[in-house]
Amino acid sequence: MPGHTYWDYTQLRFPRREGMRIDFVLGSPALAARVGGARIDREERKGKGASDHAPVVVELTP
Repeated sequence: MPGHTYWDYTQLRFPRREGMRIDFVLGSPALAARVGGARIDREERKGKGASDHAPVVVELTP
């Protein structure tokens, strides 16, 4: 999964796409077998008063 899940507020890290990957999703092997995709929701980070973290979204197949 490309991208970062955390951007420090200093030195314009977010607009420059310079961050760290520190958030993760933990699941069982059975759950992992159902993963159809994953992404980082950068739009959530852009909002006013947003956290310096961004949600990691995991898409599951039936």
